[in-house]
Amino acid sequence: MNTHSAAEKMLSTGLFYTARMLGHAFGESQKDGNRSIENIKKNSRYEIIAESHPVNKIKVVAIDGRRITIEQLQNTALLFKRPSLLIRGRT
Repeated sequence: MNTHSAAEKMLSTGLFYTARMLGHAFGESQKDGNRSIENIKKNSRYEIIAESHPVNKIKVVAIDGRRITIEQLQNTALLFKRPSLLIRGRT
């Protein structure tokens, strides 16, 4: 798990994560989850909501200003109807 993949996962689910929950989601330790959460908090490219009561947890709401995941963007692009000029055999 790297910081960006952790942030993408958090953005896709829309949930609040603790270090333990994040580590568990990737099959890694709480220490790795904590490292990723700290990196996300420090990096300005990630927009987060942080809660500290009853436990510390964060929610990623945007990555570089993007509020939906790359996968969701790709799915939207696949569903977009292509202009007739790009379809073979039509003139």
